[in-house]
Amino acid sequence: MRPAPFLARWHLGPQVGGAFDGQMVLDDAAVFAGHYPGVPIFPGSFLVEALFQAASTAFRHGVRLEQIVACRFRSPLLPGDQLSAHFSVKDAGRGQALVEVTAQGRAPAVELTLRVASDRDANPDCLDGEPPTEAMAGSTRALDAAFIERVLPHRPPALLVEHALVLDRPGTRLELRAHKTITAAEPCFLGIESPSTLSYPRSLVLESFCQSCGLLRAATGDSSGHRGENKVPAVAKLASLRFLGDATPGDRLEHQVRLIARAPDGAVFSGQTVAGGRVIMQVERVVAATASIALPGR
Repeated sequence: MRPAPFLARWHLGPQVGGAFDGQMVLDDAAVFAGHYPGVPIFPGSFLVEALFQAASTAFRHGVRLEQIVACRFRSPLLPGDQLSAHFSVKDAGRGQALVEVTAQGRAPAVELTLRVASDRDANPDCLDGEPPTEAMAGSTRALDAAFIERVLPHRPPALLVEHALVLDRPGTRLELRAHKTITAAEPCFLGIESPSTLSYPRSLVLESFCQSCGLLRAATGDSSGHRGENKVPAVAKLASLRFLGDATPGDRLEHQVRLIARAPDGAVFSGQTVAGGRVIMQVERVVAATASIALPGR
């Protein structure tokens, strides 16, 4: 069983040649809770989760999310928006499939390509040994709870980073180590018996990693991502993000984030996430930007 952070209530049309359409209304207040208080928007990671849930209905057997091949978030989604999506499923061989999705709310919302695999097959890419990380040489500085609260426009239950360290090494890319401890009391496990044996949703691992990118961006002194009345820091693109394993309650996620490039209006990151001595996610690119929001009634 794979818990999800929420249940996406889709109305799906018939499948014709591996393609189908779907609609859902974003009316679940719990999904928006703590995600940009005062300017609530639908989390990008939850949008990926919702589209994955819809795509999963195209398969006879259960599937797991293996890779976000490419993702471009085009505009934010707000409470009450209706999401309309078109899905195209293509066989990729070896029990895998590519799912291409375009979705629209009040404007084009996302272009997404996922790779999924049958849950009946073991993941051959899961790494069992210690992750190939470098020692934390050089100076470090802690980002305390006050910094995290000031920088991230998230509050519980949407806040998924507990503390972080910035690594300052002359002549190298700026890096960050951010942590999130998974417990059996996570909202995604509520109402489930024996949650200690269940995997933490991969969409939440992604959300926690992206929040860590926001911390590293702010730690560089870049204030362009801070929230304004009509602007919010947001993830604009994801590229080649691979899931290699799962985490369970008791595991401590460590996001190892590297700053690749920075511009006045955004930044680019890469990295990986480690849990239980294993790399469970590798990220080639996360592109952060600032999104403009057309607030209702304005």
